Formats: sequence, C-alpha cells, structure tokens
Amino acid sequence: AGVLNDPIVLSIEDAIESFLQLKDELLPKGFQDWREFGAPKGSPGQTSHHPGVKQHELYGWLLTMHFVAALELVTFLVSNDKHDHFPINTFGNESHRGDKIMLPAPIYANDVAPSKLFSLFYGYDTAPEKNQMTWKMNPVYCSTTYDPILSNSLQDIITSGTLGEDLDIMLPRGAQMYNKGWVLDLGENEKKAKKKLERYGGLGYIDSKKAYYGIYASGQLQLFLPCIGREDISKKIQSSIGERIPAHECFRNVVVCEVNEKHTGQECDIKNDLSFLVRGIKSENVDLVNATGPSYWGRNICLRIDIPSESDLERNPVGRSTSDFDIGISISISVSSKSVMLRSGPCSISHIVWEQQ
Repeated sequence: AGVLNDPIVLSIEDAIESFLQLKDELLPKGFQDWREFGAPKGSPGQTSHHPGVKQHELYGWLLTMHFVAALELVTFLVSNDKHDHFPINTFGNESHRGDKIMLPAPIYANDVAPSKLFSLFYGYDTAPEKNQMTWKMNPVYCSTTYDPILSNSLQDIITSGTLGEDLDIMLPRGAQMYNKGWVLDLGENEKKAKKKLERYGGLGYIDSKKAYYGIYASGQLQLFLPCIGREDISKKIQSSIGERIPAHECFRNVVVCEVNEKHTGQECDIKNDLSFLVRGIKSENVDLVNATGPSYWGRNICLRIDIPSESDLERNPVGRSTSDFDIGISISISVSSKSVMLRSGPCSISHIVWEQQ
C-alpha cells in the first residue's frame, strides 16, 4: 500500500458535450461515429457506459499529450548545460522516517464502516498534532481468484476444502461436487456472458470472475494468512517456544469478499449465512464493509472479520510455506445456514484482503 505519484484522472464528458450537440456534418473528424464499437454488431459489451473506438482514441491522445509534455521537460533539463544530471524531485523523497515512507493526509476520505477499517483504505496519522507529512499506510495484501492473476492467487493460501481447480471453468459443476467441498466455479450469468463471447472469438477478454462457491454441505474452506515481512515476530516465536503471541501483533484487519454479481435476494447472505473461525475460535463480530468501492448494484459484498483476542499466531499447520514467512493465522470459512443450496444461490469467496500492523 502507498501513494500514487502524479495520478491522472481523465474525465471527458463535460468537454465533449458541446461537440456532440453539433449536426453530423459539422462534427470534427474525431467526434464522428462517436458511439461506434470496434467489435461486431450484437456482440456483448456495447452499452452506454462502455467507451466506443473514438472515445478510446481520445483517451489515448490525452495521455500521449500528458507524457509528451513531461518528455519536453526532461529534454530541456538534459540539454541544458547548467542542469546536467539535474535531479528531478519526486513526491516524498525527503519524507522518510527510518524505513517508513511518510505521506500527506488523504485529500478525499469518505467515512468507512466499521471505523476500524479506515486505516486499510486511507492509512492513519502518526502525529496528528503536527501539520507535516506524518501520514502512513500499513502493508496491505490481497489474494484473489479473478483472472488475470500475476501473483497472489487465492489458491496459494488455501490449505484444504476445495475442488474443481483442474477442470475447465466452463464445464458444469453439479450438486455432487458441491457436497464434497468449495468448488472453483463461475456464476450462472458469468458463464452465459462467456459463452456469448465465444461466438465472437472472445474479443480479447481475458478477465474471469472465478470464485470458490459453497453450500451448507460443502464443509470448511481452510486458509492460512501469512504474516509477511515481520522478521521480528518470526524471531520472537522461535525464541519463545510455548509463549502465546496474539494474532493482533501482526494482523490489524481481515476482509473477505464475495463475487460482484447481480442478486435476486434469494441467494446467500454473506453476513448471516457464513461462519468464520480464526485459529479455531469463532469470530463473533462480522461486519459488512460500507465504503466507496466494495459494493455492487447497491449490495455490500465485503465483510470485516474480527480477530478474536484469544487467537494466536501459529506456524502453517500443513507445513507448506505460502510466502517467505511461515507464521500467520488459519481461517476456516463455512456456510452456517442449511437454507443455502445450489439451486437458490451458493455463497462465494473471491478475495481475501488483510492489513498488517
């Protein structure tokens, strides 16, 4: 986690409005056929909130001009004898405290519920009494099932309780599979969309909202969250055999998310239909995340899992290192409601996010 240097936000709606009101014969070439798509007619995705070819070209032109302006500055600095090897300052160069990078306060920060999650989204102020660069982000990690995955696949932290990983994702999964464990699958609507894309050669789409789906009979999905980068804790555990080290010493927040797909109201309710054990101890405080981002069609799709004070750090119980550090916590997820069945809509797990201290 950290800060974006010189972020770019492109918004063209207000700028193009006056052009699109012109008659067709008066439109500049770049605004003609504004809503035309490059894909064949009738193919999926040709909706008002998706940009057409000319919109993509305008975005590309704006980005090009932005980088050309930066290159002109670099060319000037390099060609100027008085500024040979001139150090171009970047944001935050002098804002280090030891090995920590200090940041300014966030410009925009909505309320987050539960409030304990504020640091995961926006960081926290290390010295609120000082009007300086004192804001800090804790390390935040995410594992996912969504393709494309370059690193941090959810499968890497799963220790048991799943099946279906070796099957073609487009093949049907029946109730018999779901009765044996959590199944790597696609939602019904996602499969329909993929099949429709296949008729047009895929159109270059490589994204896939895969997830682990489970019902009451699926049993426990077992995960091991590694405590990454905390050599101090690893050494402490090695030198204090038998002494308990609370999980809170490493983990500040743990968030579990379901697939972002449309629901009818009959499907799994992740807050009320799921149960979570943190190193064998039930998490009694499970809260929906209410913030900008983790929602879909008005539905909150992520949960904050409270870590019980009795839960301690442990070594990976299956002896398989999920990272450079083999210390962390085991988490078990199961469907607690018998009413959650395949035909009504199973529960899904697609992302695990955790913030460390």
